[in-house]
Amino acid sequence: MEKKKTVLIKVAYLVELTEEEINSDGNVLDRLSDLISEDKKLVINQKVIELEWNHTSALILDPNKPNCGKCSKCGQWVTDREKPDAIAELCNGATVDGKLLCDECLPYDHRWAF
Repeated sequence: MEKKKTVLIKVAYLVELTEEEINSDGNVLDRLSDLISEDKKLVINQKVIELEWNHTSALILDPNKPNCGKCSKCGQWVTDREKPDAIAELCNGATVDGKLLCDECLPYDHRWAF
């Protein structure tokens, strides 16, 4: 029998919530986290694959604080991979001519272009 390896699959969701939905008692953010934080079973190629939930965290994105912002062309949330503290769960990007661009909007020959 072939030896199995454990694989960590990271998934990131973006959601827009009001301050009240984030901070109130019984808030939407906590309820959302609870709903997505569970084991799942999927059938792939007629085989049942069990996904064991391990961790859920939330980060409120603020373009003035951590290394993130919206792409100047398309509006996708992005992190500048050429600066410290890049957020791995966000789309790769870089700043070109003073504008933050995602990997889809970067010039085709840029290191981080998709």
